[in-house]
Amino acid sequence: MSDLKLMQVVPSGQDSRIWRAVACLAEAPPSAEESARRPATAGFAENLVFEFDEAYTSFVEGFETLPTEKQLVALQAVDTHVSSMVDAKDASLWTEEARREAGVWQDVRALAERVLEVFDWPRL
Repeated sequence: MSDLKLMQVVPSGQDSRIWRAVACLAEAPPSAEESARRPATAGFAENLVFEFDEAYTSFVEGFETLPTEKQLVALQAVDTHVSSMVDAKDASLWTEEARREAGVWQDVRALAERVLEVFDWPRL
């Protein structure tokens, strides 16, 4: 047997921005202990969603290659979910505690993980 390992390639060009935005959404937030030692930047959660929205819009408007239906559906699911969070106008959703513990953020991470999976993109 060979020790050959398959490596996922980091997207380049137009895909790199959407990949980075999705990968950031998929990342687990720091634990409460880590946050106490090194507090997050104010507005960090909002910035994650804003960057995803900007990257998604740019990606959809400038396809270099047409994504598969599975890929589009996965991206649209993230977009729909974060849009519903913004529409809720609930300030409590944008705290570091909410990013760690709220079900809506757990859903965001799961949906973002699905995007990484269907595009075969690596995690950060």
